Amino acid sequence: MSRWLGPAFVVAGLVNILGMLLVSRGFSNELLAQAQPQVFSPFGQAMICVWGLAYIAVARAWQALPWLCLVFFVEKMAYVGAWVWWWWASAERFAPIFEQDRLTGLFMAGYGPNDLAFALVFLCAFVLARRQHKAGPQSGRMQAP
Repeated sequence: MSRWLGPAFVVAGLVNILGMLLVSRGFSNELLAQAQPQVFSPFGQAMICVWGLAYIAVARAWQALPWLCLVFFVEKMAYVGAWVWWWWASAERFAPIFEQDRLTGLFMAGYGPNDLAFALVFLCAFVLARRQHKAGPQSGRMQAP
């Protein structure tokens, strides 16, 4: 089961980096920044790319870093919460955003479920890494980073 987790970290990172660069049009998409400024300001967009770099950096060593996997889970859940809040407080803004820019609209519709999926990946990594740490290297289950 754990064989797919390292590649999943890379995919999570690439989705963050390439997805944000595409949707933000190189941090110049004002509609995205206006749609949810507390999350998608140009600085927020850049930080999403930085998180993506962090996921990629950990991809080969996640088993040795269970608590960092948990941090990634919490971070992704913060974005899920922001997405839920946006839909609860601003759903009426979705249609005009979608009409003005379909890519931004699709992003606003889907970033929450996407982040939830990767949050579950990071939670799974945390649970597996903690089990391996508790079992210890003598069990033969822990792999070197």
